[in-house]
Amino acid sequence: MPNLRELSDIELNEVSGGFIGSSYNCGGSIVLSFGCNTASYASFFSTQLGAYSGYLAGVYNVFADLAQSASHSVIATDLKNISSYVQLGAQIGAQSATNGLAIYKSVVNAISTSLSNGGTKITFPPSVD
Repeated sequence: MPNLRELSDIELNEVSGGFIGSSYNCGGSIVLSFGCNTASYASFFSTQLGAYSGYLAGVYNVFADLAQSASHSVIATDLKNISSYVQLGAQIGAQSATNGLAIYKSVVNAISTSLSNGGTKITFPPSVD
């Protein structure tokens, strides 16, 4: 495993979706200014939540197949599907600021239903209610 290092301010700004800058004015107070507006933060977090929903669905399917003693090839396919689920979830979440939460709730409901039905695999994306 390569050595880990601290991220620079520029790298932190890139992965966080913006920056928070501060400045000192003559009155003695510190003023914070956001590099991105609120709408872009909502879109960023919706995209992240959508991506996480895809990850959650993909990992759940791996464990559902492991519990059902599926073949190695089926589990390998499930593992490959995780990345496509993450990408699809991010695309769904990016469409609007509320899609990320909607897809997350749908995945949680699908997992809950699956568990009460014996732990079968779920489809992604599940229907969004």
